Amino acid sequence: MSENLYAPPATPVVDSAREAAAGTEFFVVGTTKLWLLYFATFGLYPLFWFYMHWARYKRFRRQDMWPAARGLFAIFFAHQLTGEIDDRLRRDGKRHAWSPGGNATAYVVLTIVSTFASRIPEGVSRVADVLPLLLLAPIAWILANMQRAANLACGQPDAASNRGLTWANRLWLVPGGLVWALVFLGLFLPES
Repeated sequence: MSENLYAPPATPVVDSAREAAAGTEFFVVGTTKLWLLYFATFGLYPLFWFYMHWARYKRFRRQDMWPAARGLFAIFFAHQLTGEIDDRLRRDGKRHAWSPGGNATAYVVLTIVSTFASRIPEGVSRVADVLPLLLLAPIAWILANMQRAANLACGQPDAASNRGLTWANRLWLVPGGLVWALVFLGLFLPES
């Protein structure tokens, strides 16, 4: 007899859907959750979002890269990420109507415009004061398009493993909601 009956199983055991998602090539997250966290963090969520995509990609592909740097400098790596997602979709024969390069370019351009607009001194122009807030929605829409493609590439179009809010997510939503309330209050109060 050549098999050891007392050896542990060779097949990895997966205890939950969340752990199963950790083995995917890209980060799986529900688009509603993405929108909520994006707005609650005033557009800072993509730092984590890009980091998680690259961390999963690194682990899945066993490549030597720095996911934190790719998350921090996402405008330089957005095209590569959408290209990798699209390559996975094509290899798996999954059809998805999207423009990987167009989404990445729109994300980069709108992020740069938002960053420059937020650097304009307050009071120079009312449009410049609110432009970064106005650009939050189109940037979130672009990220949601990219996420739908990533979810499909990971075999979870509905993001079943990561669409619900965790306690940590809720911790971000509370202060984010309070700050949004103050922002709207400040926007609609008369100037003195």
